[in-house]
Amino acid sequence: MLGKKLYKTSTLNMFRIIILAIVVFFFNDFYLQTFTYENFQAQGRFKILDVMNYHLTYPYEFIIFFCLIIIPAIYYGLIRGASFHEKGFIFNKGLPFLNKTVMYDEIKSYKLLHPEVALSIHGKNGEVYVIADNNAERVIAILDQHNIKGDFAQDDYVKLITNYKKFIMIVISFTVLIFLLKRLGLFQIMM
Repeated sequence: MLGKKLYKTSTLNMFRIIILAIVVFFFNDFYLQTFTYENFQAQGRFKILDVMNYHLTYPYEFIIFFCLIIIPAIYYGLIRGASFHEKGFIFNKGLPFLNKTVMYDEIKSYKLLHPEVALSIHGKNGEVYVIADNNAERVIAILDQHNIKGDFAQDDYVKLITNYKKFIMIVISFTVLIFLLKRLGLFQIMM
């Protein structure tokens, strides 16, 4: 339907560092908290292999860690992005089932928000798609090939920074919420 894939955007490096920091934070907590479990203290010698053997025997905590931390980190850090094809692009709105297909003839214009990493694509129906990528020039080249008019003025740059701050605050808030729920024992198995 859309033709051959031309380019796929990736997560900004700044967000990848934030995601990696969150994974390291939760992994450290996961690893150190293992030492406090009664079953581990009875059989463990407090080595890395002992922790791995414990979680192979009692996988509940590891499954929770994997589903809440590792899967979202891989998705948002490596997989998520907009993919540009010959006839249109697929815009990812956050989760795989929220993807939206946009044909190039439905696009009115684009506007550069940041000289290197972000632009907004304006549809004829009034929708705005913000594309943040480590290589925004590639996206601009694809749009230019389809005769889509662009504006390189950066008056919306302040709004973009505000959106980044909102995103970072949401990520930090979610991290703190999961950490507090974990500390309250919500994810521990009842024995």
